[in-house]
Amino acid sequence: MEITTPTEELHQQLNSWKEEVNEVRNEVKMMRERLEQIALSKASRDVMTQVEHFENRLLREREVADEMHHDIKQCAKRVANTPVTVVHDDRPIDDFQTIQHRMEIFRKLYLSLKEEFNQFIPCEV
Repeated sequence: MEITTPTEELHQQLNSWKEEVNEVRNEVKMMRERLEQIALSKASRDVMTQVEHFENRLLREREVADEMHHDIKQCAKRVANTPVTVVHDDRPIDDFQTIQHRMEIFRKLYLSLKEEFNQFIPCEV
């Protein structure tokens, strides 16, 4: 089935994803700052092991967020270079469906990390 999607709708979706990725970047920054506070405290060895675990995961999360942000921007450029309306079979452009799928995975993995981090924080001392 062919669906016609105005380019403006695609841009709105892409901008929404960029905002979401930026929000994740900000939250990761705050989590890393919290880990620094814990690392400077006289926490137990077990807690410090967890701090290192989260430092590594947050570092990787930041890298993935940076990659997503870059790829979303590239997708937006491609959309901008297309005609006003894009005709597709559930795929407005070659990369849009891929970006959409990656955003779903990005959200899922980040929410899992955030939940695990929030469970760790109350009992870090």
